[in-house]
Amino acid sequence: MTAAPKIQGWCPGALRPMQSGDGLLLRAKTTHPRLSAQHAREIASIARDCGNGLVDLSQRAQLQLRGVSEEKLEQAQSRLAALGLLAEDAATESLLNFLVSPFAGAQASALVARLAQSLVKDAALLALPGKFGFLVDDGGALGLSASTMDIRLEAHGDTVAVIADGARARAFLATPETASDVALALARAFLDLRKGREFELRRMRNVVAAFGLEALAEAAALTPTPYESLCRAASAAEIFGALLSRDSGEKGVRAFAGIGAPSGRLRADDLHALAALAEVHGLNELRLTPWRALLLPCADLDVAQNIVEDAAGRGLVIAADDPRLSVIACPGAPECPQAHAPTRDLAEILAPLAARLASKGARLHISGCAKGCASPATAKVTLVATPRGFDLIDDGRASDAPTLRGLGVNEIEDAMKARIALATSKELQCPAH
Repeated sequence: MTAAPKIQGWCPGALRPMQSGDGLLLRAKTTHPRLSAQHAREIASIARDCGNGLVDLSQRAQLQLRGVSEEKLEQAQSRLAALGLLAEDAATESLLNFLVSPFAGAQASALVARLAQSLVKDAALLALPGKFGFLVDDGGALGLSASTMDIRLEAHGDTVAVIADGARARAFLATPETASDVALALARAFLDLRKGREFELRRMRNVVAAFGLEALAEAAALTPTPYESLCRAASAAEIFGALLSRDSGEKGVRAFAGIGAPSGRLRADDLHALAALAEVHGLNELRLTPWRALLLPCADLDVAQNIVEDAAGRGLVIAADDPRLSVIACPGAPECPQAHAPTRDLAEILAPLAARLASKGARLHISGCAKGCASPATAKVTLVATPRGFDLIDDGRASDAPTLRGLGVNEIEDAMKARIALATSKELQCPAH
């Protein structure tokens, strides 16, 4: 029987890096999606000088430096501090978990700053789990409706809807000035309700499921109201390639280049090159996103196209129909000590087949273990590595019961082809009216 994978319950930071199979995993943590070209270039240099030259772009829109050695850790931290990317201490760093829409306007940016300042001043909130986080979306075209964090703040004009994950049909309405107070009241109520069940109730959705939104509202001394979100989920066609910027609201930003990192992985040289392109052709900055992509704001579409062409030559994702976007994969072995097999090479092999799977959501999720760190959502096909091969799960998560067990690569390909053929057959039998 395979031992259950260990749940870490926290994300790496710069002051509390995580030991991985390829050395220390260190996160250059930011609270806002804006990253200057200078900062991006220096992060790439740190990754080369202190790590193994690989940089992961996480689904929380953070850059992670891989393979940092114990001997070079202090140097990496010192250089991040010089960029203003090092928190005062590890406890403070663990609190600052924000996901913000990439073209967030001034109001959303001010909301994040106010929330971050209030968060670190309340000693009681140091008890929040390491993955507890806040999402801020101001309703633009590149929205975060498909992303999840424990507390959402959706800003629309003079109103901010504060929403507990697990209960998105109701919200606590606030003003931009009071929204941070409401969000932190919910965070304190979360801590109160989970006492004695801390490991089981690690996320807001678990507390809402266990006690209900009314109990959370009562503990926070707040009143929820029915709510229908105006925020939307960005599609791949709106993210990748050279695109007009529909609603950045920023002076001079008329277009952007959307560049994807295959399976969230960049080489330091790629990041350095993108920073240089942002300086020469763009507007001197990059935007971090939860879609494992970087957006480079530009003055016009022709400039954005020049950046995209350069990125294509580096093997990066520059189009919504790239088959690699059909696959979600964790780092796998040997980088993750809990993974039973490599995942990234398999992702490359299976991407063309994955693109043919019919699905409105993720098509193929490849996980090195049953935790499914790369995606908590269901996928059309999920492959989970085990000591005896890969288990295949249909329309489920990595933790669900498998349909097939112990598959090798050829058997996986046959199974996926069978599912594609079955779906095609059903479409032919039931033509659209």
